Amino acid sequence: MIKNLLVTLLLVISASSWAQQIPMYNQFHIAPRVYNPSYVGFEDGVNIVLVRNQKWGNYGDGFITNYLSAGFLLRDKHGLGINLYNDYVGITSKLKAHLLYSYRIKLGERASLRAGAGVGVVDNRIDLSTVTVTNPSDPYLAGSGKARRSMFDMNVGLNFDVAGFRLGVSVPQVLGSKLVYGDSSASFYTLERQYLLNTGYTWRFGDSIKMNLRPEALVMYTDGAPFQYNAGLFFEMEKYFWIGGMYKSDYAIGINVGINLVKNLKIGLAYDYQISKIATLNTAPNFEILLRYQIPTKIEKVEDTGNYDSLMYANQRVIDSLNQVITQKNNVIDDQELTIEEKQRIIDSLLANWPKDVVVQDTIENKGEDFKSNSGDYFIELNGSDTPNGYYVIGGAFAEKKNADALVRKVKSKFPSARIIKNKRNDLYYVMLFYSNTKGEGLAYASYKANQLPDEETWILYYNRQ
Repeated sequence: MIKNLLVTLLLVISASSWAQQIPMYNQFHIAPRVYNPSYVGFEDGVNIVLVRNQKWGNYGDGFITNYLSAGFLLRDKHGLGINLYNDYVGITSKLKAHLLYSYRIKLGERASLRAGAGVGVVDNRIDLSTVTVTNPSDPYLAGSGKARRSMFDMNVGLNFDVAGFRLGVSVPQVLGSKLVYGDSSASFYTLERQYLLNTGYTWRFGDSIKMNLRPEALVMYTDGAPFQYNAGLFFEMEKYFWIGGMYKSDYAIGINVGINLVKNLKIGLAYDYQISKIATLNTAPNFEILLRYQIPTKIEKVEDTGNYDSLMYANQRVIDSLNQVITQKNNVIDDQELTIEEKQRIIDSLLANWPKDVVVQDTIENKGEDFKSNSGDYFIELNGSDTPNGYYVIGGAFAEKKNADALVRKVKSKFPSARIIKNKRNDLYYVMLFYSNTKGEGLAYASYKANQLPDEETWILYYNRQ
């Protein structure tokens, strides 16, 4: 009887229209691209999320929502992905499929702006054949009792990110598409336009065990519907688990827990304790299950194996052999009374035999010499071993490793030996483009780098840890 009552209520509403709002997910912060397409490609690698959300189980099958979302970053600027979604609410069911794209604009070393859009189709179905009513001659039950309509849909969004702070705005169902059922335009279905704003901040702390604390908030406005907001706080030990709580305006208090015990796989569970005026009408649990898998980038895979070390030392052996040749040539030059022009011709002849992708300038007079050095610097490799003393051409220093990874990917074709080293003094990740234990060679390569990457700031770091 309760089920029929719910179905009857839907039919009464359908006499004029359905105004469809998007569902509110408990763990939206794990995959914000579900609401805002500009977040696709927000993380490195391929990110896949599967969610099942179930509410109001006392009423038939309840309200069930499933979605599958995948996204990845392409060439550090372009995000691509897909959202697949379906739900079942009483006599209605819906299937959505959207292709997502985002573009990133770098505003500074740690700031960026992204814009995105998602385009796709919505397939909406109504099954009246299962309804038990007192008036079977109702015109809305005419025919087979089943109806199906499809429509085009579009979502748009922006997000701003700086040093762990995030702010995003989006408009799902921006077209407000409308479908008419039956022969009369009196019954129709509308994808109601929504307005969403999300914000959050990540405090990172811990060294050997990385931890973070994240406040998150999401607000939603729809014309003709109550204003809604979610606000929560989450704590995570990145290798092990996370736990958090959330308040949903005039609806529920939520609890979120998750585990990270399997590498690159997160499993999350969210439960709502209802506090609204109609909470007593439903005793079944309202819960959400999440699976998230991250396929790391090639660079991250190399760092996680012994191959990275063997490749690094192989490159270093080649560099050392070049250093020996340069030292021998410099000794010959020092023993002769040559003019600057003659010395330059000898150096040019030597450098002409370097690898073809290396063309250097101005190694004699060291014009514009500018070395940076800090007495407290302590550099280590990503495997924990000490970094050798010498001259380093640095392409950037970052608080977050993912930003350093992005720069390495960008320059790897021009600088095959580029790698990340970490400074224990300031806990920053440095992108090292070239290393030498010879001062002149470091200056020469810095000149080459400045010509190859004019958009990137670079400097030479002299490192000598006693």
